Amino acid sequence: MGSPGGEAARSLRPGDKIAEKIMSRKSREQTAIATLIVIVLSVATYLVMPAGPLDAQDSTAQPATSSFQSNSQEEEHAHSDAIHHYSSETVRAHDAMLIAAVKTALSYDGVTRGHAVVVDCDHGTITLVGAVASPAAAQHAAQVASSVDGVTGVNNKLTW
Repeated sequence: MGSPGGEAARSLRPGDKIAEKIMSRKSREQTAIATLIVIVLSVATYLVMPAGPLDAQDSTAQPATSSFQSNSQEEEHAHSDAIHHYSSETVRAHDAMLIAAVKTALSYDGVTRGHAVVVDCDHGTITLVGAVASPAAAQHAAQVASSVDGVTGVNNKLTW
């Protein structure tokens, strides 16, 4: 036989219930913040990305064309024309979030600092276009891009 202060009594402590409520509220707040960030990024992506077909079965719709241009301090130019065939805004938003994540990773790493590098994404495959300091820097930039969660492949078109 257990004592009166055994396991059953311990699970009913008021302090434990309060701690449980606080942890549950904190978890809900973190989930709400993460959801809000995804929504804001999705809306921002929708406003920035050019219009394209919402339905892949719409034979009259033209594919979305994205064009990105960037200049470095040396007036070098990197340019990427890509045609994307999105079947939904969700896929488009996912690609835009991957572009932002790869750009952030490259920026934190510093491998592309001072160089014109364009980052594009099509269904999870990242394309890097532009010029960097060396072949080793180009290879390193591709490794940084491939390490980002959600990236399914890297098409490295960097020159030096």
